[in-house]
Amino acid sequence: MDTMRRELAALRAERDEATQARATLEADLARATEQAATARTRASRAVIRAEARAMAARMGAVEPADVVRLVDLSTVTLAEDGTPQGLDTIMQAARDSRAYLFTPPQPASGAARGTTASGPAPRAGDPAPFDARTAGARDVKAAASAAGLRWPVAT
Repeated sequence: MDTMRRELAALRAERDEATQARATLEADLARATEQAATARTRASRAVIRAEARAMAARMGAVEPADVVRLVDLSTVTLAEDGTPQGLDTIMQAARDSRAYLFTPPQPASGAARGTTASGPAPRAGDPAPFDARTAGARDVKAAASAAGLRWPVAT
């Protein structure tokens, strides 16, 4: 009978240890689940902010980071494929209400309009920089006349 009581006490102690270990593991699982949810939320917010910054830049924002700080991105969600849902309407509303943050739209280029008219062709190469320390009188006079100045200047 004493042997049975010792075995029963040993089994109860084993059961208590297993129950305590299970409770510890469940608490660890709950903590890990909470940390994963927090990390997922932070990551989705970072993706939404980055997408908003990129969209603001595409829309012609002078400073895209300022536009992102001024709009409310709390209603934007990420779809399963990672694309932000509702961001385009928020950014368009920001462009309409705070137009001073965006540059005016540029006219389309000749290539986009389908015409070949363009400005003058660029000149080939840049002239060598002028170094006044090593230039002689003839070089100074040539550089001044190229710049449209009279040299020597009469005083």
